Amino acid sequence: MLQNLTKKVYFRTRTELMLPWIGAIGLALAVGIVLTGLGGWALLRYYEARDARRSAPQNPVAATLGEPIPPEPRLQDRPLLDLQRLRAEENAVLHGYAWVDRSAGRVRIPIERAMELVAARGGAAQ
Repeated sequence: MLQNLTKKVYFRTRTELMLPWIGAIGLALAVGIVLTGLGGWALLRYYEARDARRSAPQNPVAATLGEPIPPEPRLQDRPLLDLQRLRAEENAVLHGYAWVDRSAGRVRIPIERAMELVAARGGAAQ
């Protein structure tokens, strides 16, 4: 039994690369990818042609009406122009004269003039 414990065991390892197999598998994968892409492209063309044959021709009246307007609320199509309009309206309110309530005699005055009047009174605005 002691002889079995001292016996050296040698294992054989395979360290050589299997380059032909690796190349063949890589080539098969590349061919598979190309064939899958071509098959998808062919299916897409087939379905587009089938849909074109099955669909009715476009209504000529609908073509003259143009794009339909989507329902509210809509996204801003020109946000910079909208911001410039908003700023112009705000500046008109802040820097212009207008009646707030004519029957009560209340008016809106430019903000610079309002600050001058408050400073001249020497007190805080009410």
